Amino acid sequence: MVTRAVRSVFAQTFQDVECVVVVDGPDLGTVSALEALGEPRLKIIALTDNVGGSEARNVGARNATGEWVALLDDDDEWLSNRLERQLTAVASHEVPVTMVASQFLDRDSKIDMIRPRKFPREGQPISDFLWCEVSRFGGIEGFPQTSTWLIRRDFFLENPFTKGLKALQDLDWLLRAYSDPRMRALFVREPLTVFNNEKSRERITKKLDWRSSYRWGLENMRLFTPKSFAFFLVIFCVNPASRQGDPWAERLSMLKDCFRFGKVTPKLLTLYFLYTVIYPNLGKLISARARSVLLYRVKTLWSA
Repeated sequence: MVTRAVRSVFAQTFQDVECVVVVDGPDLGTVSALEALGEPRLKIIALTDNVGGSEARNVGARNATGEWVALLDDDDEWLSNRLERQLTAVASHEVPVTMVASQFLDRDSKIDMIRPRKFPREGQPISDFLWCEVSRFGGIEGFPQTSTWLIRRDFFLENPFTKGLKALQDLDWLLRAYSDPRMRALFVREPLTVFNNEKSRERITKKLDWRSSYRWGLENMRLFTPKSFAFFLVIFCVNPASRQGDPWAERLSMLKDCFRFGKVTPKLLTLYFLYTVIYPNLGKLISARARSVLLYRVKTLWSA
């Protein structure tokens, strides 16, 4: 899997690149597969201990030598013009840019969905973009996937990923990076990477522990607007709690937190009802992924 990702790096139309792969803990099979590629521009950093995804990215950035760092998860891949298109966008932009992101192809065996459908508006708080830009059926409209990110290395080193964070790593980074006054983000409305969303692939986001998300949200409440914090609680805590069949008392307690710490809107209450009453029963008939594909196709036809 990781060799597929690495090959997509060296297949770029922009060729002045190095590829730093951080192997997070002992894995001789992966190291051997990478060495077999015989690519002189490939730098393999095999860690003796597992440090987690956040610190692995930090290690990669510290060992890179270029002006820009482009992220790529091992199970994803870049389209061949990814770097060329993003660097061209940087060069043509009048204001110095800190970060570039793009759309991506959310791919499984049935369909390629182009995401995200929208990017942050000028002056829009990043937390509102990440959590409040959600469809009336609960589909998140605005997450720029991590494998699309291109970040100035000096900015990355000064704003590293939070070491030890097991989940929400990319969301945590975006919230904190956007609090840095030097952040200037640019978005390319074109799919430039592939997010391989295989059903059998185990991802951290598929096993999200809503209780740890809840604790993380309370600890970082200062980085949210009241409205986005309420949406975060419903989307990242109430929704998985409902899917897992956890007690109603916990779901009602989080609704109270929405009123206590956040800003409640009619749309939020509708989502709460969908997540707690409709979707848990609908899930017995149709999977979450199939529902996502169906809603994507309906919205695409509606927009055409």
